Amino acid sequence: MSKLKVTTLATMLIAAILLAQPVQKTEVIKQAIDNPTIGINAFNGPKEARAKLESMLALSGWFNVLPENQAGKAQILLQAAAGNAQYAINLQAPGHKLELKSNGQDLDYAARDIVDQILAKLFNVQAFCTTKIAYVQPGRNDEKEICSIFIDNTGFERLTKNVAISTEPSWGHAGALVYTLAKNNALHIILMDIKNKRQRIISSARGLNSSAALSRNGQYVALSMSFDNQVDLYAIDLATNNRIRMTRDKAVESSPCWSPDGSRVCFVSDMPGIPKLYVVSTKGEKPQRLPIGGGECVSPDWSHVSNKICYAQKASNGQYVIGVIDMGEPNATPEIVTLAAGNWEAPSWAPDGRHIVCTRETARTREITVVDTWLRTFKTLTGKGQFSLPAWQPAR
Repeated sequence: MSKLKVTTLATMLIAAILLAQPVQKTEVIKQAIDNPTIGINAFNGPKEARAKLESMLALSGWFNVLPENQAGKAQILLQAAAGNAQYAINLQAPGHKLELKSNGQDLDYAARDIVDQILAKLFNVQAFCTTKIAYVQPGRNDEKEICSIFIDNTGFERLTKNVAISTEPSWGHAGALVYTLAKNNALHIILMDIKNKRQRIISSARGLNSSAALSRNGQYVALSMSFDNQVDLYAIDLATNNRIRMTRDKAVESSPCWSPDGSRVCFVSDMPGIPKLYVVSTKGEKPQRLPIGGGECVSPDWSHVSNKICYAQKASNGQYVIGVIDMGEPNATPEIVTLAAGNWEAPSWAPDGRHIVCTRETARTREITVVDTWLRTFKTLTGKGQFSLPAWQPAR
């Protein structure tokens, strides 16, 4: 993997073109200070189709979209046509002239697809406008179900219908997620095949079964289990159902997430007296505490693209903020990426390795929010409600 250092996304665009290399993926390791401008300087089709395309370009978080009367001044120019719920575009940028056509059967999906194609061509970004965000939605009688939406808050789908408490969704790859089911006074870990809507019970051992995370290759599920009167971290081999113990101490371990190569797991432990983040090898070596100061740290998620861990950290005012630490840098300094007021919780990386979906609690409501970890900005996806534990589907 090559590493391309940039100071602005506009510079990144030009540099990526000039320094084009035959590699699968480029990792951006320096944060941006602005987005490149993009404008539709010619459009053939309904006004609502143009508005949808401009909205999706803005929602992607990778562009500053110029209005129609300024579109010709943009760094990236689009000539677009829309018809039969499809888009066709000609794109001009420094070093690039592209002709792209969207896929999909409706205008919403077509807009998401064409923007994903643009991001892939210009920035080598994995598709994320066409991936979904799973989250927990409350129902009647304290029930909870797992639902999903796209980044434009369309495509609502109820993934579970357990008439119970379905919670803690966690994706391993685009085709499967695991979650915790509380039903009949017992906890179960469930594996869900998203395409076929098939479910399989992974763990129903006596006691605790929670905080499950499916590995990227779909082979293992890490989870918290309670044996010997203590809560430790385990991994279950889905092919053999063999259980592998990864921690053995008197502390409580929870919230595991897998490293990009599947060789390590980051998790939460209260070993030092308050919850902190640790990393352990799947070979069972001694866990190592991450160098993050301050208050308690919970809810880690490890990006398979940027090799960064995001997490929620309790600030001095008692509220939670979202922090990020680069696991590829030996002496990395953690950075706080949420600057606005509120409780920021349960972060999950987007497939582009730049954005995070999380919840922001203000005025007794909890909304699903997307945070730009480079620009420190955010956008709220949902209306007021009590949504929780969002998890972004990987691109593959």
